[in-house]
Amino acid sequence: MTPVGGKEESVRELIARLIDETKAYVKAEIGVVKSTALAWVDRAKIAVPLIVTAILLVQAALIVLIAAFGMALAAWLGVAGGLAVAAVIVLLIAGVCVGIAVSKVSKAPE
Repeated sequence: MTPVGGKEESVRELIARLIDETKAYVKAEIGVVKSTALAWVDRAKIAVPLIVTAILLVQAALIVLIAAFGMALAAWLGVAGGLAVAAVIVLLIAGVCVGIAVSKVSKAPE
């Protein structure tokens, strides 16, 4: 028996109080995590569209650059040949990127 506020409290009452306080603590922690997540989502609402726009603009710039490279090669290989060579080079670069990504994922810790 432990004196609490001038009274003795049984072990059962102590355990019940401990469980109640633990539940309250867990609820408070869940509230903190939820609030943090919602704040992050609010910030992401602005950032995600901007990132998607930037990715699309980079893609457009790369397409123009590849077409220009193909047109530069067209002087030697013709239009179709120049664009085909430019496309093959881009596909090779994409393949290397995929190979690097796959090797990184396959080496992930277990």
